[in-house]
Amino acid sequence: MTKRRQYTWLALVGVAVLLAVVLIHRQKTSGRVTQPTSITVDVVTPTTTTLRREVEVFGSLAPKTTTELRNEIPGRVVRVNVKDWDRVSANDVLVELDPTDARLTLGRAEAGVKMARAQLLKARVDFTQAQREWNRAQRLKEAGLITGKELDDRQSGLEASRALVGLGEATVVQAESQAAEARHNLEKAVIRAPIDGTVCQRSIDVGDYVKDGSPLFMVVDSHLLDFTASVAAADLVRVGEGQPLTFSVDGFPNQTFQGVIKRVNPMVSHSDRSGKIQAEVANPDGVLKGGVYARGRVTIEERANVLTLPRTVLNNWDLQKNTARVFVVDDQGLAQVRTVTTGLSSEDVVEVTSGVGSSDQVVFRGGFNLREGDRVQVSEKGRKG
Repeated sequence: MTKRRQYTWLALVGVAVLLAVVLIHRQKTSGRVTQPTSITVDVVTPTTTTLRREVEVFGSLAPKTTTELRNEIPGRVVRVNVKDWDRVSANDVLVELDPTDARLTLGRAEAGVKMARAQLLKARVDFTQAQREWNRAQRLKEAGLITGKELDDRQSGLEASRALVGLGEATVVQAESQAAEARHNLEKAVIRAPIDGTVCQRSIDVGDYVKDGSPLFMVVDSHLLDFTASVAAADLVRVGEGQPLTFSVDGFPNQTFQGVIKRVNPMVSHSDRSGKIQAEVANPDGVLKGGVYARGRVTIEERANVLTLPRTVLNNWDLQKNTARVFVVDDQGLAQVRTVTTGLSSEDVVEVTSGVGSSDQVVFRGGFNLREGDRVQVSEKGRKG
């Protein structure tokens, strides 16, 4: 066989092999095109829950009742029964002042009462004597035994005696009032707690001389606190009395506390464009402390039993129009696009008012390149309710 013929046969064999490879590749490609493709996705069904619209606030806590005790009479401190941070009950004796001066004053006042009563008694005796002389003078005048001038003198004496009785009665009342005041001042030498609470500040010690009106103690009652917070002006119009408030404080990272708004400041600050609110917080165990910084939320709207979806399933979410698109898996296993109407939202879920039902399977994972009409396969591990 010549070399030319050998080359010819080799070329024919190469062409045959190439044609066979092309045919096999076309058959494989044709087989893949005709086979239906499916995309594995995870789905979720809408759930029913309660959603709230909330306004974020920041502020601090303070005891609702804070009482500063001051002495009403001057004196030297002879006894102090409490220290800083001691718990006290209403009417407990906190401090005693030297009562010597108050007792002396009371003694003089009580002596004055006795003198006034004695003078009143004498005035009444004199009035009785003057009354008898007046009666006798009238009989003598009728008998012509005394002149008219003498009768007038007896009448003047009677009226003077009556006036002295009135003066004596007023003097007794005045003396008794002064004695009562002195007695009350003596009681003021013993200073008592006006409320149940805690002594948060003590400003005196034994031996100190205090003038009247000097600050002695600061007593606070922390069983009821005020939470005073700032609210942005745009949100202040939606905050009102009676709305619930939840908040957290440093030191209790996993615990929330509740309160109720009692007052809303009608004025907005020009410096930071915020307004003040004040909520009342019950603190029966005393775990919360005055002066603590707090972060809270005011519930301005609450809806129960609403249909919700996770935020991650929403596509093209228009917050102004409250609309979004989701993929729903139909009965044939095909992806369908639905337009839903949204409502309230939280950090994780969004209220859906229309567009899907409680039994619809909504794609929440695996739909990145999903298109309407694509065949999907729901992962058993990815089913959520």
